Amino acid sequence: MRRVLGFVLIGLGALFLGLGILAKPYLYKGLATVPLNQDSTSVSEGRGMSVLYAHVADGAPAVDKLTDVDVKSTREIRGIPGRVPADQRDKNVFWQTTVRSQAMVDGAPVDLSYSDAGVSLDRVSAEASNCCGDYRSVGDLTDPTKTENATYEGLYFKFPFDVQQRDYQWYDTTLKRAEPIKFVKQDSIDGTPVYVFEQKLGPEAVQTIDAPASLFSDGASGDVTATEMYSNTRTLWVEPVTGVLIDGREQINDVYQAEGYDPVAKTVGTIGFNEQTVSANAKDWGAKAKLLSFIDHWVLLVGVVIGILLLALGGFLVLAGSPTRPAPGPRADTRERARA
Repeated sequence: MRRVLGFVLIGLGALFLGLGILAKPYLYKGLATVPLNQDSTSVSEGRGMSVLYAHVADGAPAVDKLTDVDVKSTREIRGIPGRVPADQRDKNVFWQTTVRSQAMVDGAPVDLSYSDAGVSLDRVSAEASNCCGDYRSVGDLTDPTKTENATYEGLYFKFPFDVQQRDYQWYDTTLKRAEPIKFVKQDSIDGTPVYVFEQKLGPEAVQTIDAPASLFSDGASGDVTATEMYSNTRTLWVEPVTGVLIDGREQINDVYQAEGYDPVAKTVGTIGFNEQTVSANAKDWGAKAKLLSFIDHWVLLVGVVIGILLLALGGFLVLAGSPTRPAPGPRADTRERARA
């Protein structure tokens, strides 16, 4: 019975030892990848903002200047595995992201903008890979669903797994390029450790348009040449094991400027993840980060230690339980001499 138990312990020891050795190259690698079938929603809110409300009134395009309004942006991200060739799915994913922004006017929400982008990214580094027909919205009031092919760079949705305390490149959809985002400090949200990153952009001229003079001064006629000037301070709270955003905030100053007139706000104010989104992110990704961290740092040590102990104990029981031969008695001729 002792030998049977010993062999069982040896088997368990080999299992633990193998699990510890293979955990990081196989188990961790399998979990630390961006999912093909992502499905998530986040909500951002801003209060006391100034925005432009483009709409159709009496059959004609109209633009209203809204001030001191509450703005809500709902972002949905959906993975589309079918956009990625089968031989690239181990390396890349394709995510579609839509953002609908609304303002509260007279107690009712009105649509400010709707964007649609398709971005492919590396499943480990999270950097844009441009593998699979990436695109972005270019629609207006006459054709809001119009898109164009796009090339992205840097990080768009998240940071890589195992985030480092250094600068990264983060894509800005207004500038249509990636710019450095700098590590600021360590922090925590609802008990979940986070790294804080900050990106400061502009002011920079984004585009020049012909705009109605009435946009800048009531009653003015004709058109004026207006330049869109954009600046933004973006702050991101990132869970460092998974690279997922737990919280995010933007201080936007996006205005139109025309000579001889005061600037007109296109989007001015601070907007960021609402409390429910932040709380859910901290809870969900904090738990997943603990699991990944355990696999990354502890499974090898625990598996090897327990495996060696079980192997040693099992070996001892097997050897201790082996049958022993009785000691040989005296030889026959020796016994005869003893009698004589």
